[in-house]
Amino acid sequence: MNVESVSAILFYSSQPSRLAAFYRTNLGIPFELDRHGAIREHLEADLGDVHLAVLKGRGPGAEGGGISTTFRVRELDGFVSALGAAGVLPLGGVLDLGEGKRVASFHDPDGNTFNLIELGR
Repeated sequence: MNVESVSAILFYSSQPSRLAAFYRTNLGIPFELDRHGAIREHLEADLGDVHLAVLKGRGPGAEGGGISTTFRVRELDGFVSALGAAGVLPLGGVLDLGEGKRVASFHDPDGNTFNLIELGR
């Protein structure tokens, strides 16, 4: 099984508005406030085919801020099963984001969080 592409990059910050304003002002990334599915209020933007989001708080396992990469996959349940068989368990259940989007989160061997997202069946 192979991932299809990088789908999203999540930035975590104690001051998400400040961080989004930095990227908006200095790089022209059009972050806007949004809330959907089970995801709390956050700032988000699309850059080409990659979705960017700034969430309040620390990334899972991070001391300060953090970045978490999301990979687009087909057959999310197959990936969850295969990773589980390899001893890599999801950090929680598969989360339904609405609009046909489902995501599961994991830790890599160094403790970094990565996510797998299925964008519709």
